[in-house]
Amino acid sequence: MNARSKHLAQSLPGRQTGRNRGGLSNVLFKPMTLFALMAIGLFSFGAFFVLGGFADDLRKTPPGQATPRSVSAVGYKALQDYMNQVGYIAHETRDDRDYYSRQSQLVIYTPSRTYSRLSSTLEKNTNEIRLVVLPKWSVRQFIPQENEQGSTDWARKNGEDGLSGLGEFNYLFEDIPVIRRVDDISQNIDVKFTMNFQRNLPDLSNLDVESLQYFDLETRWSERQTELMRIRMAEIEEFRKQRAEERGEDYVPLSEKEEAETEEDEGKENEEDVSEPDPLPDYTVLMRINEKPVLIRLEDSQTYILSEPDLINTMAFQTQTGARFALGVIDEVLVASEAELYHADFDVSLHGIENGRNLIKLMVTPPFLAATLCLLLAGGLVAWQGFNRFGDPARVRPDYAQGPVSLAETAAEFMEVANRTHKTGGNYADLIRRQVVDELGFKGRTEAATDKLLDGREKRRALSPTYAELETKISTATPQSYGQYAKALTVWREKMIDTGTLQEDPKS
Repeated sequence: MNARSKHLAQSLPGRQTGRNRGGLSNVLFKPMTLFALMAIGLFSFGAFFVLGGFADDLRKTPPGQATPRSVSAVGYKALQDYMNQVGYIAHETRDDRDYYSRQSQLVIYTPSRTYSRLSSTLEKNTNEIRLVVLPKWSVRQFIPQENEQGSTDWARKNGEDGLSGLGEFNYLFEDIPVIRRVDDISQNIDVKFTMNFQRNLPDLSNLDVESLQYFDLETRWSERQTELMRIRMAEIEEFRKQRAEERGEDYVPLSEKEEAETEEDEGKENEEDVSEPDPLPDYTVLMRINEKPVLIRLEDSQTYILSEPDLINTMAFQTQTGARFALGVIDEVLVASEAELYHADFDVSLHGIENGRNLIKLMVTPPFLAATLCLLLAGGLVAWQGFNRFGDPARVRPDYAQGPVSLAETAAEFMEVANRTHKTGGNYADLIRRQVVDELGFKGRTEAATDKLLDGREKRRALSPTYAELETKISTATPQSYGQYAKALTVWREKMIDTGTLQEDPKS
């Protein structure tokens, strides 16, 4: 038998009894092991339950985006760190500010896409001072390819230039001015602030702004959409012309095919559109670059909009001049809005980092945390009470006996009640003797032979008192001494049927 078979044989029930039983059963099912497993399971379930409620708050945003946590070229982590280093109070907020702070502290929104939930967020907090930095770049996370070096925190441009479409900015929120771009940026940039206050800014002539994004306050969005559609149609026509030349076909412009339909549509529009267009909304310009508005304030509101994000994002921090100018832009808004100086909050709720509400968070946060702890304590007490009562249900004893064994038990109870148990001593001794005869295999012999065998076994084992003495004494026993002689007969029976080493009588 190998070691594994021997170990399994020892661990089987019945091979050894009590504390001497070996195997893994005595290790795996110790009380401390069970309690440890239960504690680990309850802790793991509780941690999973609580962390599931706070998953939205702990979830990280994708790197390489225009977020206050991003260190990429389009992120705003550099601005936040720089403000804290020079004495400002700049931290993140998840749309959980107090009422009074919304009226006195600046909140900076940095949407990373033109299609966003900025409109609904601004509608909820109409009384706050806010600076909205319009998006400009269409980027994704930088994942280095073969023979590329870089970090996953960087950003990679989508498309050739990586610029987002200009026709999508009117979806951010209502009454936003038309956005345009200038590709030929002058080397000597002329920056003008509307507010006159003391600034400590360096020479801004070498300010680096790629493809300047500015406001066109003289154009309506409907006119801009028509212009963009015309440009798009021209690109489509150029593509169709190239395809026709490659195939050797005659090129027919779409404008000639739809000329008749277009003339009819224009006639109907001229008849219906007899009212004058709505006047352009008024804006207050706070900063111009090369006479082009870049920072404006919406009329009758505390909403400030910066069209060029490269003035304050990580791109601006390539030089010391750009870093100081980025801080000057923030100061311009703080002074113009009469907000609390040297304080700005960067909103991260637009990027999916917000304090959402759910039942789990409600249960584990004050003031309902106390009620949750009380419920858990009550549940623990109920579980402990149930654990103490664990086991087979207690058997209910019937009021009357059934069967031969039960009949004997009932008769014994009646004899005990009648105080006549000691009168059965002779019969009890005879019962013990017959049990020994059956165990030793002497059944079927004559009475004389059986007596001779039992007497010889008693002598070899030197048993004292003998059966004859015990029979005589228990037959004449009193109620007080009956139990003593009954126990002595039981000991005599155990010694007679014991198959261990015999203790021989020295006289035999």
